[in-house]
Amino acid sequence: MSLRERTTWEGRPGLITWLPGHRPLPTETVTQVSGLCLTPDARILLVSEDGRAWSLPGGKPEDQETWEQTLRREVAEEACAEVLRWQFLGAQRVEGLTPQPYYQLRYWARVRLEAFRPAFETRHRLAVCAGEFAQRLSWGAGAIGQALLREALEAELQASSGVGPGSA
Repeated sequence: MSLRERTTWEGRPGLITWLPGHRPLPTETVTQVSGLCLTPDARILLVSEDGRAWSLPGGKPEDQETWEQTLRREVAEEACAEVLRWQFLGAQRVEGLTPQPYYQLRYWARVRLEAFRPAFETRHRLAVCAGEFAQRLSWGAGAIGQALLREALEAELQASSGVGPGSA
């Protein structure tokens, strides 16, 4: 079931639609691949440039890179973590912020933390319990944030029981 939320980014109004399981066509623009990354103790990994505004690890696909390769590279670069398993959750279609709509892809990932050595734009890493998800992410308490959290926790449960998600 798709969900819609209105948003504002840098003063511009936009519309975000959560599309569970939707994979954009090759002709459609994907600007971001992010992971709702869980540690072995079921904590959710967040990253930040300034220690105040938190986000999921992720970023823009590079030339000839698959979405899963983008996920693995971005989680390693931003969060100093290795993606061990993953599952595609769906796409957010973003309209109104740019002349053409674009997509942001979301994955569940099980990760192994490595020593944190800040690089690139990330200066802070935090692992929070599911209850803190909505408090730390500006969009985490919204309908899309909560749906994403539920889907990721379901993927984690399936993976823990030996069912489902892919592995690296």
